[in-house]
Amino acid sequence: MCENSTMERIPVTVIGGYLGAGKSTLLNRLLHESGERRLAVIVNDFGDINIDIELIESRDNETINLANGCVCCSIGDDLATVLFELSRQEKPPEQIVIEASGVASPASIARYGNLPGLCTDATFVVVDAEQVRSKAQDRYVGATVRRQISQGDVLILNKIDLVGPEERQSVLQWLHECAEDVQIVESLFGNVPLGLLICDGLDGYSRHHGDSRVLSDASIGNEARHVFESWSHSTTVPLDENAFRLMVQRLPDGILRGKGILRFHGSPHRSTVFQLVGKRWSLELARTEPADDGCSRLVMIGLPGTIDEAWLARQLDPTTLKDLPVWGTVLDDVQRAAKRT
Repeated sequence: MCENSTMERIPVTVIGGYLGAGKSTLLNRLLHESGERRLAVIVNDFGDINIDIELIESRDNETINLANGCVCCSIGDDLATVLFELSRQEKPPEQIVIEASGVASPASIARYGNLPGLCTDATFVVVDAEQVRSKAQDRYVGATVRRQISQGDVLILNKIDLVGPEERQSVLQWLHECAEDVQIVESLFGNVPLGLLICDGLDGYSRHHGDSRVLSDASIGNEARHVFESWSHSTTVPLDENAFRLMVQRLPDGILRGKGILRFHGSPHRSTVFQLVGKRWSLELARTEPADDGCSRLVMIGLPGTIDEAWLARQLDPTTLKDLPVWGTVLDDVQRAAKRT
């Protein structure tokens, strides 16, 4: 995982999943609703991307430049070359999103984030709620489908309108058996909060202390309404790094994405970048100091009922650190976890 757009490396996000799961629908949303963030979306086939003609600024055979600052590229014959050219642009993208082919290994594509000038952000795997189990049992493609599921940081269970409540629960249970620790987001037509897919996005959230809001997507009527929650926190008081690491380890499973620019007691004049996706998280010193007011800013995005504002605020309040439960017994575990990140 890597730093936000104020840093030197460009984060690479991979969207995988078997043919027909809904990857292109998800990419369409990114291209149309990216706001002011400059994205480069790399696709296998332009034909699957529905770009409004008024949004197209220019195009050639392998690149479409959009009026909102985004660019859509074809993978072509050499993905590494495309990534190199994007990173060398005079005004490079702030994030690169790659659509893995329907039969590709998302983990193999994600390794391209190790190229110079880039870093790996997250891997999302889109799953067809109606078809995934039958595909996983197919003698020809089953191994591919199961491998894709196992390689996602977050699974997007798409097309949930095509299955009933009992089958949906059964599919969720089956997915957890296939990938025990994976986070799962239910979706209709690829509608998930864009903040889940975009690795920066801090400016799009309130910077008031303890602010929370509901993110909802209505696709086919009120009965299909799917709701997410977000919470943001801002403080000028340096945070305790050990307490923060402990908090992250204790986050509930429904927290899907976290991101922040943080100031810790040990180095209050240096920024540390926090990124969390699914169960994977990292803390890295910022390569370039953001031009801000010295605040720590943190955003969490989660499933309904998983964001406890009071609990989160207590973990970040230096006056309550002495009351944190089991602090002495878990500190060694936290320090070992720090070495793994």
